[in-house]
Amino acid sequence: MRALAALVLGLTLAACATAAAPQAESGTASYLAGTSWRRVDDMNANPHGATMAFTAEGASGYAGCNQWFSSVTHSGEALRFGTIGTTRRACTSELQAGTERSFLEALRATRYAHYDQGALVLLDQQQQVIARFDAE
Repeated sequence: MRALAALVLGLTLAACATAAAPQAESGTASYLAGTSWRRVDDMNANPHGATMAFTAEGASGYAGCNQWFSSVTHSGEALRFGTIGTTRRACTSELQAGTERSFLEALRATRYAHYDQGALVLLDQQQQVIARFDAE
């Protein structure tokens, strides 16, 4: 009887573990893989805003003028973007250029991330909010 109870408890715990929120392994972006986000906190951004989409290999999106891409590493809530590459399109307005500068600065300063009421929030080294995104 004890063996049966232990088996049932073990299976229940295993089922709960797989139903919990996915956790990424260190060095990957798997808990964000397959998600897409649009920046919503930059009131001076161009109307198209900045975006990011995560894959198992990294992240990419629209920075306000150019496309961008980067590797991503994380452990728990710690999140860092690697070297950020962009296309080299000339921004036609200061609005586009400003949106891009602000967005890329936020990515470079990111050290942590968490979900907050359906949003993805990026935080700096002092865990201050530096960018907020809604799911697309």
